[in-house]
Formats: sequence, C-alpha cells, structure tokens
Amino acid sequence: MNPRVVALLVLVLAPALAHSQAPNRTVLDGVYSDPQASRGQNTYNSECAACHGVMLEGVSAPELTGNRFMDRWREGMLDGIYGFIRQRMPLGRTPNSNTISDKEYLDLVTFILKGNGFPAGATELVPDALSNIRLVGKNGPQRVPDGALVITVGCLSQAADGRWLLVRAVEPVRSRSELSTPSDVKASSMQALGNQVFRLAELDAVPDFKPEDHAGHKMQAKGYIVWQTNADRISLSSMVMLDSVCVR
Repeated sequence: MNPRVVALLVLVLAPALAHSQAPNRTVLDGVYSDPQASRGQNTYNSECAACHGVMLEGVSAPELTGNRFMDRWREGMLDGIYGFIRQRMPLGRTPNSNTISDKEYLDLVTFILKGNGFPAGATELVPDALSNIRLVGKNGPQRVPDGALVITVGCLSQAADGRWLLVRAVEPVRSRSELSTPSDVKASSMQALGNQVFRLAELDAVPDFKPEDHAGHKMQAKGYIVWQTNADRISLSSMVMLDSVCVR
C-alpha cells in the first residue's frame, strides 16, 4: 500500500481507536459541575425532598446516600440510575402530570452524586456520557455486590457430580435487564474469556434451555450473583449461545 495512504489511515483511525479503547470513567473523576448540581438541588427540593429528605436521608422513601444506596447502584453505569429516576419518579406521577424535563433529571443525578461526596469537575455531565461513567464507592471499582443482577461470558461445562458450571468466565458486571438484548449479545460476542468458575443454579428458570445441548459452547449468562468461598454461583435468568466453540 502507498505509504501516504497508510499515513492518512493512521491519522484518521487513531482517534477513533483511542476512543473505543479508552477505559470507562468513574464518578471519582469529577464528571459534573457545581452549577449543574446546584440546579439539581433546586429541582430536588421542589420535587423529591418531601419523600427522600432534604439531606437525602429518606423519609417515606428510601435514602439516596449511604451504604444501602451505594450497594444498590455501585458498579453500574450512570445511565442505570438516570433511567430509573426518569421513568419512575416522582412516585405516583401520571404521564400527563410530570413537569420534570430530561435535563432536570440529569441535574438531579449530579446533585445525588454531590450529596454522596463525589467531586465536581470543570464540565457538566451530558446525556451521551451516562453509559460510560461507572458509579463506584470512594474506594474505587469493586466486585459487584452479593445478590446483584449480572452478566458474564464463559464456557458451559458439566462437573463430575453432574452440576453445570460456567468456566473460563469473565468478571461479572451489572446488568439492567434479566433477559439478553441484541446489544448485550454483540458486546458479549467480542469478549475474551477469563479465568473464573461459577456454579449455575436455577437452570429451569431459562425457558427451553437444555444445558446438554450447549456443553463446550461459549455462552452469555445473566442472573443473580452469590459470592461464596470456592462456590460462587449465578442463579440464572438468561443463557444465550455466542459460539459453538470456546477457544477465545
């Protein structure tokens, strides 16, 4: 190939490759601005404080700060909590009664981040960034909490005692839905295998799934994680075959 063409392709593709390979940011990186959080506080005081408390401490609705709150949402992307608030809050609203705009919902998220002690930055949080910013605790990324709904990828295998395992599995991450979506399958298909092993429970919860038909296949698993020494397991909600071989 002509050297000039190669150089041009490098210049064009390098930014895109760098972006696609860039690690996800976390809420420790200063992902919102102080003015944005102040706007969020105004909306919160008028729309949310009566139930969740002026200090996010919880009154007739759950608290929005502290360990219980963080365990519900940590290790997930910000689009999860944003989508939940936008779709369900305020409680009891009707389609024609909601007066909160999408921008105000976004500001609410930043006020909640500030209320949990996460630092502000120089720029505002924007909608397109929500799916690339992870909500983590003050000690940084950790394993997902026990009982969380997760997604992972591995190889289906049967143990000598007859139990089914997901071997060579990757570290599970939060999932927002029990069932697999086309975008889930696309992302999982590109994942390399890992080195973890999970026992699989409640296989009968997955309609029409016969594990013996998928022994040795690369699979995507969704379900609820139980961390237990030498016996980590996933109570399944979905199993999808990604490949009929398990070599990568």
